[in-house]
Amino acid sequence: MPADEVTVTGLPAHPWPAEPATDHFDAAELGPCWSTLRRPATPDWVDLRVRPSHLRIHGGQSPVGRQTPSLVARRVGATHCSLETVVEFDPVDHRQLAGITAYYNTLNWHHLYLTRADDGRTVLELLSSDSGRRTPYPELTVDATGVARVGLRAVFDGPAVRFCYDLGDGWRQVPMDLDATILSDEHAALIIDGEPAAWGFTGAFLGLWVQDLGGDGVYADFDLATYREH
Repeated sequence: MPADEVTVTGLPAHPWPAEPATDHFDAAELGPCWSTLRRPATPDWVDLRVRPSHLRIHGGQSPVGRQTPSLVARRVGATHCSLETVVEFDPVDHRQLAGITAYYNTLNWHHLYLTRADDGRTVLELLSSDSGRRTPYPELTVDATGVARVGLRAVFDGPAVRFCYDLGDGWRQVPMDLDATILSDEHAALIIDGEPAAWGFTGAFLGLWVQDLGGDGVYADFDLATYREH
């Protein structure tokens, strides 16, 4: 029925309550602000019960995997916003990754993650994918050996994405401005011979991403996650 034909009197306003900025993962299941990719948040890979006030994410497929990725993310709601978390992760080798991501789809994302280097160190690495073309930044690798809890932050600042980390001695910014425009509907649209073959439509996300490329049963524990619009 058209709105101008509806007469409602005496009903109080009932706005939808705002989501709290910080999720301490105290509930039995993920809140409605969270989304997952290609599979529901079932206890076999998203566990909120095994460790109180922590979100345990069991690793999934690589970014090109289309069945069982392990991504828990919040939709970006402003051109200036951030997601911050604290993660505990003990990778065994380079096939195990856990961290924070600015994400659009399988082909377009930026990812700051913990992994194990070939020399045995636990390191923070940064990797980007633009239309499936991956760009590593080995010169930005940070030694995180011996750090049990690592703070991670991803920031949308208009056309730029920036990452920060805290190894226990305060926040530091990764010295690289990344292109936020690749995480847009317009960029993700696939044009072949001047005609659209596929449209981008998902919108950008900020999320927690864990990969277990060897299928070894690895997981990461996230203590909290704070989303803010600036």
